[in-house]
Amino acid sequence: MSQSNAARPAVATATGLVAMLQEPSVQVKSKVLEKLLACVDTLWHEVAESLADLESLAEDAEMTKEVRQTAAAVASRVFFHLEEPTQALRLALDAGEKHFNFQIKTPYVERLITAALDAYIQERRKEVDGDEAKSGDDEDGTGIPTDQLQGMVYRLLDQCIEEGNFKHAIGIALEAHEPTKLKDILVASKSDSSMLTYALESSVSLVSSKALRQESLNIIADCLKEKLPTESAAAVDLVLVYQILGKADLVASVFVDLMQSENTDNGLLALQLCFDLVDSGDQAFITSVAKQLKEAKPEEDNSGCWAQIEKVMTGGFTSELALSFLHKQSNADLLIMETLKKSMEERGSGGRNSILHNAAVVTHSYLHAGTTNDSFLRDHLDWMKKASNWAKFSATASLGVVHAGHLSEAMHLLQPYLPANPSAEGEGGVSTTGGFAEGGSLYALGLIHGSHSGSSVEKLKETSDYLRTHLRASHANEVISHGAALGVGLTSMGTGKLSVVAELKELLDTDSAVAGEAAGIAMGMVLVGTGAGNTNNMLPPGDKEEIMELIAELKNYARETQHEKIIRGISMGLALMQYGQEENADAFIEEMRSDRDPILRYGAQYALALAYIGTGSNKAIRILLHTAVSDVNDDVRMAAVLGLAFVLYKTPERVPQLVKLLLESFNPHVRYASCMAVGIAMAGTGDSASISLLEPMLDDMTDYVRQGAILATSMIYMQQSDTCNGRKIKSFRERLSNIVSEKHQSILTKMGAIMATGIIDAGGRNCSLILGSRTGFTKLSTAVGLVLWLQHWHWFPMMHMFSMALTPTFTIGLNKDFKYPKKYEVQCNSKPSVFAYPKKLEEKKEEKRKRVETVALSTTAKEKARLARKKAKEGGAAMDVEQDDAKMTDAEGSTAAASGDKDAAETTDAAKSEKAEDADDKMDVEKKEGEEKDEKEKKKRKKREPEPTEFRLNNPSRVTVAQAALCTYDLTQRYVPIRPNTSPLGVLILKDTTPGEKEELGMIKPPSLQPEGETSPPEPFEWAPPTEEEDAEMEEAKTEEDGGESNKEETPKEETKETGDAAETEEGEA
Repeated sequence: MSQSNAARPAVATATGLVAMLQEPSVQVKSKVLEKLLACVDTLWHEVAESLADLESLAEDAEMTKEVRQTAAAVASRVFFHLEEPTQALRLALDAGEKHFNFQIKTPYVERLITAALDAYIQERRKEVDGDEAKSGDDEDGTGIPTDQLQGMVYRLLDQCIEEGNFKHAIGIALEAHEPTKLKDILVASKSDSSMLTYALESSVSLVSSKALRQESLNIIADCLKEKLPTESAAAVDLVLVYQILGKADLVASVFVDLMQSENTDNGLLALQLCFDLVDSGDQAFITSVAKQLKEAKPEEDNSGCWAQIEKVMTGGFTSELALSFLHKQSNADLLIMETLKKSMEERGSGGRNSILHNAAVVTHSYLHAGTTNDSFLRDHLDWMKKASNWAKFSATASLGVVHAGHLSEAMHLLQPYLPANPSAEGEGGVSTTGGFAEGGSLYALGLIHGSHSGSSVEKLKETSDYLRTHLRASHANEVISHGAALGVGLTSMGTGKLSVVAELKELLDTDSAVAGEAAGIAMGMVLVGTGAGNTNNMLPPGDKEEIMELIAELKNYARETQHEKIIRGISMGLALMQYGQEENADAFIEEMRSDRDPILRYGAQYALALAYIGTGSNKAIRILLHTAVSDVNDDVRMAAVLGLAFVLYKTPERVPQLVKLLLESFNPHVRYASCMAVGIAMAGTGDSASISLLEPMLDDMTDYVRQGAILATSMIYMQQSDTCNGRKIKSFRERLSNIVSEKHQSILTKMGAIMATGIIDAGGRNCSLILGSRTGFTKLSTAVGLVLWLQHWHWFPMMHMFSMALTPTFTIGLNKDFKYPKKYEVQCNSKPSVFAYPKKLEEKKEEKRKRVETVALSTTAKEKARLARKKAKEGGAAMDVEQDDAKMTDAEGSTAAASGDKDAAETTDAAKSEKAEDADDKMDVEKKEGEEKDEKEKKKRKKREPEPTEFRLNNPSRVTVAQAALCTYDLTQRYVPIRPNTSPLGVLILKDTTPGEKEELGMIKPPSLQPEGETSPPEPFEWAPPTEEEDAEMEEAKTEEDGGESNKEETPKEETKETGDAAETEEGEA
């Protein structure tokens, strides 16, 4: 402070200078203002009393420009010290560049620059949202003209470009919604690869408006396209940009450029990008890209890469990969279901309750989802047959979850349950009653084909046509229609076909409550993500008008019908159509939100969540939170809270913070939804803070809140080892089993515990809930599956939709021929116990009951003593008789022994031998106990070896999301990933660095349904006759085997001879 004061004139107070501002002379005022400007940073508290005079001088037209600018500069400094940056900025802009220079980096300048950016960004966002009518002369809420703010921001951007701070400039341009300036910045940076990648990531995460984001991405795509011929790595970002923009033809053109390149690495890169594309789960977009590639395919495919790409995109290879891994690497604990079944069958545990039985069947399907292991169901058919009516429908459909992705054997598996071919029975062949197993089998068929992304397009079409045949013929039976409609929705998801939608609309018009609900949901699945009903939509051009008319009819039908199930089905269908539409769906959602019917408002919350899924939109969060505390309907409030998890899934740590207060709500529906929102957002993380947040809810007074807390906790604990959260996971597993066996727990709480048992170990402990793909896209199938699974609150068959939400977590490296090298490994920089499978249950061995000696009561002993005294009083005669009797018995015993009485001798010998055996047993037991103690002492003495801090994963192997962050590639191996900077989660295309050497490869094979006892035929091989040396070796081996067998035959004879001699000597001694 002393050094700075030494450089300035020593001014102790500014009171005199402030008083001189009242002087009429302009020259005096000018000098005074200069003096004040020099000391205002230290004496601003004195100058603040004259702020009004300074502002009037800054606006006085009679004063010279220099005086006005100096007065504005002094006033600006005072406002800065008063911590009012907006007013300081307004006056600083009036002061001009002389007093407000960007080049001089002082706290004053930096704070005002921040204020200017905040004000301009806020103003631009208002323009984008259309909140106010804007023009260049209009002022925003700060009182600063927009033109002045824009000029300052532009000068700031130009300065950043001159200084080379391109990342800073890109961030400002994107936040300020200035795509034109973004182009200037990228051109000035000479389209540097790192700058383009940064701009792409920032565009996706920072720009809230979909229209402006697409404009920015188009600019980035143009720059990337220029770099593509020289840098093949630009293809990765270019495919990503075109996929976000939804341009299938341009994605296909990038693949064509890579495939036609002379560099073989580009072909491998194209294969890797194909797998990443399929991982996003948007089957309709993938099919469009494959169609474009088919047209560009050359007549001769010398490299074989074109066929491989077609196999990945439309041949169902990724689905086969997932199925093969889940089948072979399944770590499912078969004892879990056995224990669950036993605890349910205990008296008072609710074993006869159909809800709990249905939950147990569904839990089995979760445990073995995609593994094709249904041995428990086959071994306990009598237990399965307890299901009746809709429980039977659900039990049959659960086969679809277990065999999800098993396309080749789907029809063979479900043949016993499928309804008869409608063409064979004629029009009146479908019965109006029953059909639960038949309807469930059609639903299962849809689950098998629709659960995994990347299923075979040909198989999907065949199955869809088969299900549509049954859909048209089964209007008389609502159960079969229900299963057929859901199956059609699953197999035709995202296709947007008018013919399919029209058939589902016909089923809806039958006004059947159960069938109508399925039809409404199925229509949403077919049109998912198309934005049907919006002004800006993605419907096929030829069918756009007719589909828009159908949507209008749907909304009218929902308002006219009296069936709540139909209204709910339609509202959920309309919600699915708005997937990923963002602000394009605002008008549609607002119409649903303002409806009087609470079920339509319920659907509006899911529509809002799906429209802004993963965007973290503040507008969507604000609306959802407002609805969660203000709507009069409990279901609507519940849906609003659940929607938060979908909007914020990319920043999951924000969800527990948002719902922390809602967990204490008086409304149990809100508490339930808060628990589930935390579970969905934090699924598979094992986050201890979230677990501690949910722990009090496990003892909530409302049963379904306890159910929600149990389900949410199980989601968070998915794929966690026994060491997770300070080993609290083990106590949670024990708690689940205790809840099921407790007699006084409510049905809903037990149902939650049973389902949680399946969720925590889903898919053979190899699956998790992952809403985002490796490249940052939201997985469409996972999002749809989760939203529909949450509808099990109203309709239990929706529990099976959890199959769509599950994602197998594995790493597998493939070469160009799609075979996996067995010696390829991935390095994991963690202790093996951190990511190990949980320990399986062990069967409890039944302990043999020890014989307990009868205890003589004290009263019995007293009674015997009394009787003895009584007999003694009666006289000695009785005593003499007793003594004579005793002597007689002794004499008889001795004569019997002397005469060789066999029975008596045997009795005494037996008694002796028993005593000897007892003594031997006691000795053996004591000896064993001594040995066990010695072993325990030895184990204690032995020091535990320290656990390694790293280990290697084989190919293929399970890799969790958290584990993938700790994995690295060993680039010294023979095989290295074509993209070594990516996460190992998923499929990796490997490059062979030494192609000439011999290699050990494995084939990807889907599981087959071979009958037990029959082996599959061997693989094709070439037979060569054995050489003379091999013949000689075989003969020698044969003679050795014959000699060994003759020795074995002689040994028993010698043994029998020895035993015979011993028997003879024993007889002689006797």
